Amino acid sequence: MKVIDKYLIREFIKSFLACLGFFTALLLVVRFGEKEVGTFIAKRMSLISSIESLFLQVPGYVIQIAPPSMLFATFFSLGRMTQNNEITAMRTCGISLYRIFLPIFLLAFLIAIVMIAFNDQVVTRATKRDIELKGLNPEAPGISRNIVFISSENRVFYIDTINLNNSNMQRLTIYDLDANYDVKSQIDAKEASWTDGIWHLKNGIVRTYKDGIWQENPFNIKDIIVQEDPEIMVKSSQAKETMPLKELSKLINYKKRTGQVVRKDLVSFHSRLSFPYACFVMAMLGSPLFVMFGKSGAAVGFLLTMFISFVYWGVAIAIFEALGNNGVLHPIISCWSANIIFMIVGAVFVYKVKK
Repeated sequence: MKVIDKYLIREFIKSFLACLGFFTALLLVVRFGEKEVGTFIAKRMSLISSIESLFLQVPGYVIQIAPPSMLFATFFSLGRMTQNNEITAMRTCGISLYRIFLPIFLLAFLIAIVMIAFNDQVVTRATKRDIELKGLNPEAPGISRNIVFISSENRVFYIDTINLNNSNMQRLTIYDLDANYDVKSQIDAKEASWTDGIWHLKNGIVRTYKDGIWQENPFNIKDIIVQEDPEIMVKSSQAKETMPLKELSKLINYKKRTGQVVRKDLVSFHSRLSFPYACFVMAMLGSPLFVMFGKSGAAVGFLLTMFISFVYWGVAIAIFEALGNNGVLHPIISCWSANIIFMIVGAVFVYKVKK
């Protein structure tokens, strides 16, 4: 049985890698002609930068295309064995279809775990670099602009420029709010730095609202205590697709403590886990399909892959994530519903195939 398991795994991996490479290249070509070439021209990017940008997008395309590649690879590898009567030979030897499916399911689950890690560590870094390369975030690493942040102490911060490299800020405004969220004081400063939770404000003015009158007190240097790490402030304004799960989780926990809305952040977090896990779901769905259509050839498998992909991504994922983003469904339910539904369908198909 070990020999058969190794053979099934080897043939499945070959099919999966071939499908992954083909579909990724196809998507890359389509996106290049549809969108990227216009971006390169509009941003006046050099040839080298344009090529680098294309390669930086490949990891993201791999994640997008991995589940349909898994579905087609499952159908294609088992279907080809059916056409060659290899599956028939295995069943003649007393091996059930359930036992034939087992190594593929285990491998698909392992691939799903790898894809989650790949999405978290590789895709986020590549996406961040691609954004910087295209000038969508023209600042140098560690420098961010136009930061708006709400703290746990009923403070609202607006920071024009923040430099994490040298702990320096430029042109900032801090609003102190009362229990009714009305402004009770405002601090404007041209420059600031920070050390160990203490902000050193320079060249500014404090405006305090008292008895219906705003009172102004200029200052050259003023120290205030701010519990929040400036890095959290930067992360709150950063694109979520560039943040690893650990950083995103840290940001979500902070927003929860300060009473901010985290619905969309939670949807982004859980979709990072649920989407790669679809690799395992597609293997469960594709394995019994080859029993029904395996002898029909690769063309039928390709059409089935396209149809199921459209239903899964174009309908199920889009609808459930929209419901999650708008608060109709809990983020966990919205992100995992499509997987659960398709897993149930796959499990029913697996159960109904003949042993």
